[in-house]
Amino acid sequence: MDKSQPRNSLVVEDMPVLKPDDEAEEFVLASLKRTSLLATDHWLEGVSPRLKKSKRFKLVTTYAIVGVFSFLIFLYLSFPFNVVKEVLVGKVNEVFIQAKLPVRMTVGSFKPKFPLGLSFEDIQLSNVNDPSATVKIGKASVAISLLAPLLGNVAADLRLEQSGGSVEIETTQSIRGLIAAGNSRSFRLPSGDVVIEFTRFELKPLIASALAYVRSGNNPALQTIQPFLRTEVSGLLSGKIKLDVPSPGDSFDKVTSDIDLKISKAYFEMKDETLAIPRQDFSEARIKAKLAKKSLEIPAETKIISNDLGLNLSGRMSVSDRMDITDVKLNLGLTLKGKIEENFKTLLPVIMGCDLAKMVGGKMNVELSGNFSALTCN
Repeated sequence: MDKSQPRNSLVVEDMPVLKPDDEAEEFVLASLKRTSLLATDHWLEGVSPRLKKSKRFKLVTTYAIVGVFSFLIFLYLSFPFNVVKEVLVGKVNEVFIQAKLPVRMTVGSFKPKFPLGLSFEDIQLSNVNDPSATVKIGKASVAISLLAPLLGNVAADLRLEQSGGSVEIETTQSIRGLIAAGNSRSFRLPSGDVVIEFTRFELKPLIASALAYVRSGNNPALQTIQPFLRTEVSGLLSGKIKLDVPSPGDSFDKVTSDIDLKISKAYFEMKDETLAIPRQDFSEARIKAKLAKKSLEIPAETKIISNDLGLNLSGRMSVSDRMDITDVKLNLGLTLKGKIEENFKTLLPVIMGCDLAKMVGGKMNVELSGNFSALTCN
């Protein structure tokens, strides 16, 4: 500035000189960078490099998780579940046909179950020869454990719901045992454990279907008991069955089992009136047994009591490696009343190989020993 000029005067050299275009562009970019809220550098300013790297990693991980979940939702909404259902049902029915079983299965709906499982609804098992004999299951679900294969096992949970009751099956099977059982020429149980728990499970449709299947076979050897095959049996089953099978190569002595079942609201009704057996409503029905070291123990809690029939059973029996029953020693208490006593007090002792004198006043307490094919009554 020229000192000879007045203080308030303005000369050209005092005016600001504009920078080149590249510096102007740098100014604009710097402004945009400061105002961008989405850029990580904006909110990471003043943060240490280590913490900045950690936050960037968390952001990328969040985006990845959101992307995976979005893909899974898209896959769930677009997956052809009906096609898969028809294929699975078709494969099951093919197995029934190859096994010459007159059973067919239908499924109403099918969908996956998180994290790894399947859910079925409106399942029906029908008899081809007797359409009236149909087992309906409201819901069924299968869940497979993700961690079990890491330990060399296959773990699955199966749940069936029917008429307000349910049955749940929890099983853990050794992969090695499953392979050995599949390659074996003779029947063998795969190694592992199975727990079956019943909660007020309705027995009527299952028993009706089983009897209808036997009737449809037209086996001449069963003609004499055809009236008994038209029996109606019902009840609500509750209790638990546990089975533990050792690894392949281990002795059958290590197989253990524990059974404790109760049947409430049970009844038995013959549809053939010529047999003169009135309907029996059971006040108590319990089955209890324990298998250990090839010995099946039946405690005294095992009993069936109805209005005209009482049955108490206890004792033990041996089980061979081939699952045959040998060395039987059972204590049997039998009580008959009413029409059943009038019509069967002489027939039942003969069937069991007992002397008629064992039945006194409708009661009989005997010991059955030997093999099932040739029992001795004492």
